[in-house]
Amino acid sequence: MLTLTRRAAMRAGVLGGALYSLPAGPPAHAAASTAVFNVQTYGAVGDGSTDDTAAIQAALDAAAEVSGSCVAFPPAPGGCYRTSGLTVSGGVGQLIGESALFDADGPSAASLTGSVLAPLTSTDTVLLTVGSSGSGTVVTGNPHGLTVHGLGFRGTTEDGKVVSGLWGADVVDTSDVTFDECRDLYCGAFEYDGYPQGGDGQGGFVRFQSSGTGNGFSVNGRVLFCNSYGAGTFLLADGLSSTYPGGGSTDGRAVCCQVNGHGYGVVLGRDYAGAGGWAVLETHFSSEPGKCHIVYGTAGNAWTLRVEGCYLDVCGDVHIACDSRGLQAVGNYFRGQANESAIRFAAALKHHHRDPAGQIVGNTYDLDGNTAAVDFARFAGFTAAEFARYGGGEYSGNLVHNHGAAMPSTWKGQFTGSDSKAIPNTTTATLGLTQGPVLSA
Repeated sequence: MLTLTRRAAMRAGVLGGALYSLPAGPPAHAAASTAVFNVQTYGAVGDGSTDDTAAIQAALDAAAEVSGSCVAFPPAPGGCYRTSGLTVSGGVGQLIGESALFDADGPSAASLTGSVLAPLTSTDTVLLTVGSSGSGTVVTGNPHGLTVHGLGFRGTTEDGKVVSGLWGADVVDTSDVTFDECRDLYCGAFEYDGYPQGGDGQGGFVRFQSSGTGNGFSVNGRVLFCNSYGAGTFLLADGLSSTYPGGGSTDGRAVCCQVNGHGYGVVLGRDYAGAGGWAVLETHFSSEPGKCHIVYGTAGNAWTLRVEGCYLDVCGDVHIACDSRGLQAVGNYFRGQANESAIRFAAALKHHHRDPAGQIVGNTYDLDGNTAAVDFARFAGFTAAEFARYGGGEYSGNLVHNHGAAMPSTWKGQFTGSDSKAIPNTTTATLGLTQGPVLSA
């Protein structure tokens, strides 16, 4: 066996064997004595056109036989490794690559280089599948605890065609999976100079799915320091079907990510199941022609989403669309547009005899000089009187900023109900009732 530093191992390609180990020393993504399987050693070419599926899958299968092993993806010489779809099964502990996303000149000129996976044909729908469906039971053979570091996912074919509905990575019934410093470019579908035009949110960077009951599957997903440009949906957490309604992809984290040009940013509990316990922290969202940055709890019984320290730039609809209880929006910066709210609580809350039961505290709402802004947060389906009965939580300390301009004549207050009246003080909620302080510059 050869002893190499991680970076040397990444650069070396074929090193006289499929298996080598890394030395002891400071913590690294590939730990000491980890068995490392290099995809190029197994025949992956990475020239941007060759079908590398069989070669990479052979490396993954060999690594699955060695518990805690690592599969290394050296930067592809031709820009990407083409594949019709890869599966990571139990035993594999890490996938390691190095990728870089450049978007300084706008979406039409964005590029993704390095250790990049891309679809072989326009009919390929998932580049990397982690685990397999357990149909409601724990799959002990799935790679629970897997870390994917530095891989890139490109959603275009060799001739530059975007594959609509393509997912970069699909995590199925597998817990504690972390994506660290990964990137995606145009996964899903996009239009309008490289930006997505919303759509139904199918396709994107990564989705966590669960068929299990008792919230025991696809929990503790982590998306850390990742960068996305032009995804249909950056991150989706949901159940697999209505057959197992207790399933859900819960208790995850998205931290310090950069998400631009998306249709949807983070979508939790979209179709089948709750997705409670998630936190979105210190992440930047920007997609002027896209849809919402964060969608929470449109299906199932979601609970507790914390959005903290994020920059939510302009988007085509509302920044946070909340259909379930327990939203904690704390210390965020929202940049608004005309006739747009930063947060919208849906009527489903009242219909399900729930209340928001959350916090909207210490946020800044930048009206950006608009003259047609209406409110900061809207409780759709709630009248002011109904909110007094249902509305638990804390809603205070939010700042409105209009770049020296006066408050718009359309302004109804920081919090309004569907009757378009400012929601009054109640015994269960402390609300910012005034127009809010407006900075002079």
